[in-house]
Amino acid sequence: MLLTLLILSWLIFGTMAAFTLFYKNQQNQQILGVTLSATHALSPEVQDIISGYKRMCYLIFLLSAGLSLLLLLPAAASFTEFFLLILVLVNIFFNWLAVHRYQRRLRTLKKEKGWIYQRSRIVTVDMNVVKEKGKAGVSAVWSWLFLLLSFIPTFYLLFSPAAQAFYPVVFSLIGPFCQLNMIFLYYQMRNSHTPALSENTEINKVCARTQERIRTQAATLSGLTMLVFWFLFSFSVFYAGNGILIILPVFVLITALLLIAYWQQKKIRAAENHFFGPELQNESHLSEQEGAYKWGCYYSPSDPRIFVPKRIAGMGFTINLAHPVGKAVGFGILALVLAALIPVFYGGAKDYVITENGSQITIDAAMYDLSLAKDQIVSVSTLESLPRSLRTNGYGGESKSFGHFTVEGYGKCMLYVYSQGGAYIVLKLDGDNPGYVIVNGKTPAETEILYRSIKAWLGEEAS
Repeated sequence: MLLTLLILSWLIFGTMAAFTLFYKNQQNQQILGVTLSATHALSPEVQDIISGYKRMCYLIFLLSAGLSLLLLLPAAASFTEFFLLILVLVNIFFNWLAVHRYQRRLRTLKKEKGWIYQRSRIVTVDMNVVKEKGKAGVSAVWSWLFLLLSFIPTFYLLFSPAAQAFYPVVFSLIGPFCQLNMIFLYYQMRNSHTPALSENTEINKVCARTQERIRTQAATLSGLTMLVFWFLFSFSVFYAGNGILIILPVFVLITALLLIAYWQQKKIRAAENHFFGPELQNESHLSEQEGAYKWGCYYSPSDPRIFVPKRIAGMGFTINLAHPVGKAVGFGILALVLAALIPVFYGGAKDYVITENGSQITIDAAMYDLSLAKDQIVSVSTLESLPRSLRTNGYGGESKSFGHFTVEGYGKCMLYVYSQGGAYIVLKLDGDNPGYVIVNGKTPAETEILYRSIKAWLGEEAS
């Protein structure tokens, strides 16, 4: 479990480092979200700032990965989830801080050098280019085919009831939902605006077709990557049951998506340089775009769009927080993040306590309290090791797990177990929802004491 968490944290740190490093590349005449002409972007001063930014990104990654190794110390075992969660949040914050700091340095340099462009953004539209949309891209049929194929794990579950114990059907719909997002990405990529910088409409049209082909290829490849990930992930859940093997498809997915984004950036920059080389050197077409962003978020009341392309080409779309619907979506996402974080903090901080109270035994746990009467308990036994289990609703951490689980050979169970507790006490109940309650103590000695106490409470001899 600890190794799985470490690998997952390194994957997050690596993804954040790659994402922030993508930001240093010039795209849409911007570096780190700061408008710069092609000539100014190549100046020694700008290149020095970019070099410092790269070193900062590498340093944040190495420090984060290094600090995560502290979890290998025995003293850290009891607060593994706390530490990793805080470390991930700190890593995200410092990556954002690095972007913000070097953005400010670029703005200061622009002011010192007098590199100020047009204040109002002018979007040039060539109607002949607009008429070309949808003609050069990869067919949308592929994206819809990937959506249909993503239902294969769902169909498998419908005809394999035994597999549903460890892979609920509703979870299998996550894949199709992701593919729907890939379809949205495809159409957004196909309909993205292509600058018309040349006075020759034929050049504008050829560039538009080229960029549409590149964008739709990237979107289609992203959909295919998501489909492959979904098959690998489902296979890992069905047959592997190993945390590390389940993380491998995630690693493959993120690596592939980053490579696709990098390829798209590179090809689009090459196309723009090929078709609009002289025009890109001309500062007259540039306009200051930083005003549409506040603290890294897109905020433009004059823009009617809800979703807008991110400043990093190929990295999908972001929300216009100035739009009423954008505000609602933004607050909804924030609420979901908080809803996910609070149980982790609370569940990791609170240990559960088992007490006897006359005719009842009470388990006090974070959000999963349970009371059992004597007549509900059919029998008490012990297990040396816990069979394969799946958490359906509850908390699963490095040091302890509790909540609703499906356990192989036992069905629906309530678990209140510590990873270092040694054996497990199995309370068989009169009923099947849950059919068993499995508990133990923090140490083998505490588990033994708890077992004898429960047996005595039931009026039985401890074996």
